[in-house]
Amino acid sequence: MRLSTDGFIDLRDPRRVRTPGEVAEEVSPVPESEAVAFLLGHAFPGHRRVVRPLSESHRRRIRLAMWANSVAERTHLLDRVWRHITVEVMPPSDPETPELVQVLHYGDREYPLFLDGGVTRVIPEGGVKVAHSHHALDLKTA
Repeated sequence: MRLSTDGFIDLRDPRRVRTPGEVAEEVSPVPESEAVAFLLGHAFPGHRRVVRPLSESHRRRIRLAMWANSVAERTHLLDRVWRHITVEVMPPSDPETPELVQVLHYGDREYPLFLDGGVTRVIPEGGVKVAHSHHALDLKTA
C-alpha cells in the first residue's frame, strides 16, 4: 500500500486496502442447550416470565456475552436477550419468599424460574436434571 504525499491512500495500488472503521464479522450462534444454560445462570432485575424461544440472533448475542471483556458489556447483551423473550408479571405477594412463576423444560433439564425479591432467577442454579420417569413426561406435556 502506498500513501500519497497528501496522506490519502493510493487506490491504484493492486494490493488489498482495508480502511479503518467498524468491521462486522459474522459470529456463529451458541448451541441452544448451552445458550439456555448460560442465560438462565444469571439473575435479572424485575419480575418476568419466558414467552418466546431463543432465536438464532439471540444465540449470537449470547456468544458475544460469553466473550465479553467486562461485566457491564455481558450484562447489557444478556439483558437485551432477556427482554426480547420475556414479559413482565405481577410481583410476588410476599417479597421475602421466592415465588415459582414458571418451569422451563429443555432437553433433560428443568429450570424452575422464581421471583426472588427484586429479581427473576432459576433456583437451584443450573436447573434440575429430570429423571426419565412417567411423572417427568407428564410435566413436559402440561
